[in-house]
Amino acid sequence: MRDTYREFEKRGIAMLVVSSTDLEMTSYVAEVLRAPYPVLSDPEWVVFRQYGMGSLMGVPLPGTFVIDRASIIRWSWAAPLATVFDPPEPAVLLDIIDQL
Repeated sequence: MRDTYREFEKRGIAMLVVSSTDLEMTSYVAEVLRAPYPVLSDPEWVVFRQYGMGSLMGVPLPGTFVIDRASIIRWSWAAPLATVFDPPEPAVLLDIIDQL
């Protein structure tokens, strides 16, 4: 996502990542990834639960959400309850956003 972040910015899209790790680990990961977008810490899984995300082997599964300015979810992808899954590629997300 870091490599295509500017394409999201050009479209006026605010991007953020929510991590299930504590603040120290989340800060470390954001630094290592050189994330140009906010990486938030949710060690209690509050946001994960609010968005109905499942978990596998004690770890919350990832999801991707396109939320409009009125806070309405316009598109979403949730990882299946499986150890292998294919999250949407940034190009796919850009296409979806362009169609909204």
